[in-house]
This record gives sequence, structure tokens and C-alpha cells, in this order.
Amino acid sequence: MKAMRSIEQPEARQSASRSRPGVVYLQAPVCLGILLRKEEEGWRVRVGRDERVIPVDASVDPALIVEAFADGTRVVIDASHSPAIVGVIQKSRVLRISPDGAVEAKLERFSIEASKEAVIKTMSAFLQLKGGEVELYGLRLVSRAREAAKILARIIHLN
Repeated sequence: MKAMRSIEQPEARQSASRSRPGVVYLQAPVCLGILLRKEEEGWRVRVGRDERVIPVDASVDPALIVEAFADGTRVVIDASHSPAIVGVIQKSRVLRISPDGAVEAKLERFSIEASKEAVIKTMSAFLQLKGGEVELYGLRLVSRAREAAKILARIIHLN
């Protein structure tokens, strides 16, 4: 907060301290805030000791803001003209896509939950999960096991 105070204009500090206690923090062109609650016109945000309702910029994914609220993640506010929430501060690593389109990660656990459908696809094969069905397609299907492979089914249809 000291850094934000030092970049304010002296007149703004003096007029703010005369009108009410505390400091008006939105004098800086970019500042950080904490989301307090969703309101009709935007989000109520606390910046230092000041609270105000600030709209979310149209370029920001609304789900990102909802996640930031749930996690307590600070939001980035562009106060250069009319204040707007323009992003969030990243607090953890994310999966990145390399310039050649590859995603690589070493993980302990990987879980994806899709309510309707999940598809993993290459040029000539795919795995599709839809409802209670699993569809596996490829030019060649290979199943390998070191110890034993067990297939349990009530009915097996082979074409």
C-alpha cells in the first residue's frame, strides 16, 4: 500500500483526507483489489481501505472473475480512465501451450470431468466418452498388459 500512496498526486491525498478518513487508492493508473461481492453494476471491490463497485472489462472471461472471487485472488483494475477490472493475479501454475501446439506436464493426478461429452482425437483415431458410452476408433487397437488383462462384459459384439 505504501507504493500506491507514493504515486498519488499530493492534491488528491490532501483532498481525500479532508473529505473522509483513509486514502483514495484509485488515483494510480493500475491497482489491485479484492472482490467482495457481485452487484448489479459490476463487482464490489476493496482497494486499500476504499470500496466501490467496478465493472468488468468485456475482454475478461466472466468465469475467471467468479473463480477469483471464490479463491480470494486479487483483481487488476485499470483506473486510467473509468475504472474497470481487466484481469486477475495468477497464484498458481497453469498448463501452457507451446508455440508448436504441444502441452506437456508432469503431474501426480489428472482428472477431467465433462457433463456431456469428452473427446480425445488425432488425425486417424479418437476416444469419445458420451453419456454411458465409450467409443474407441483407430486403424489398429492395441491393448498391452504385463501381468494379465481382464475384459468383463455382458454382451460382446464383434463385426
